[in-house]
Amino acid sequence: MSSTKRAWSLKKRVAASLAVAGMLLAGAGTAHSAETLSYATYFGANDPLVQVDTWFMKEVEKRTNGAVKFDTFLGGAMFGGPEIYPGMSRRAVDMGMSVPAAFQPTDYVLSNVTLPYITDDSVAVTYAFNQLAQKSPALQKEYANQNVKLLYALGFSENTIWSTKPIRKVEDLKGMRIRSVMSIADGLKILGAVPVSMGFGDAVGALQRQVIDGFSSAPFLTSISVGLHDFAPYVSDGGGMGVYAVSSTSINLDTWKKLPPNVQKVMEEVAAKVPDHYAAIMDGMVDKAVDAVIAAGKTQVVLMSVEEKARVRDAVAKPLWDKWLMAANQRGIDGSAFLDQYRQLVSEHVGNHNYLPGLERYAKKKK
Repeated sequence: MSSTKRAWSLKKRVAASLAVAGMLLAGAGTAHSAETLSYATYFGANDPLVQVDTWFMKEVEKRTNGAVKFDTFLGGAMFGGPEIYPGMSRRAVDMGMSVPAAFQPTDYVLSNVTLPYITDDSVAVTYAFNQLAQKSPALQKEYANQNVKLLYALGFSENTIWSTKPIRKVEDLKGMRIRSVMSIADGLKILGAVPVSMGFGDAVGALQRQVIDGFSSAPFLTSISVGLHDFAPYVSDGGGMGVYAVSSTSINLDTWKKLPPNVQKVMEEVAAKVPDHYAAIMDGMVDKAVDAVIAAGKTQVVLMSVEEKARVRDAVAKPLWDKWLMAANQRGIDGSAFLDQYRQLVSEHVGNHNYLPGLERYAKKKK
């Protein structure tokens, strides 16, 4: 081979080596530049709400080809429930899931529109609230004012009361010390119970030690995820107050604005699919939870009669709704119009996904 050809061959090998090295460096640079977002919630990994958030984060990672990743802090590992949204506001965490309407009610008045006695269909609430968030500038502003962007919300499963004695009628509630928050606490107080303000996790141990007589503001599925069915002697529908809250999954607004437009687009596209995903998995989740109650065999299920449910509704529904309307109107919002819009959206979805509340499903299985 001539010296000219040998020189040319050497140049090609060097060029090829540099090209490979360049690709490796580029790959390393891409991996290094991946955006890692922190996520916090006080719910545990087994909770259905967390499972949906986990699905969302995995989908975002997959659809962005790893350009966005998540560090997750579950079960209050970073913040307790009351601290998550304030922490997100100041960017102590990028993304989080909590119930700001419970912990910061004056800041999230409109998010509390999910009042008792509207429905016990948590799937319908999920569709309705997310549509409302898209349609209502006032609801969007409620989150933006706290420097967060709502990605999506999930309707809690229906409220239950786990207790040391059976609750079959209104009089049974008189004097009972029941852990409860939000509108459920207000309703139980009207019915003669004594609401006890206590963190969800702390209340599990308190009921087990019989420091309290009952545990409410307890969505059926979340109650099973923390093991109330393993020791509580009784569980009641408490008059069928239904869905009383949504969990809100949000992202710090400054974090959001710094994300590339294509990443924002992916996150919004995945968020839009969350209600469908929730609807698809709920039936199996409720079924599994009911089977867990049956298998444990520790808890007697008590369903109030139609007459007792009517007594509860007649006593508490109007005062609870009126209290929320006053709070909304004080914020300069037409509360009646907002509530009517929410209820209309709920009615469009109720029954579309064959959701059957857990305790009703239990009674049906035990027949």
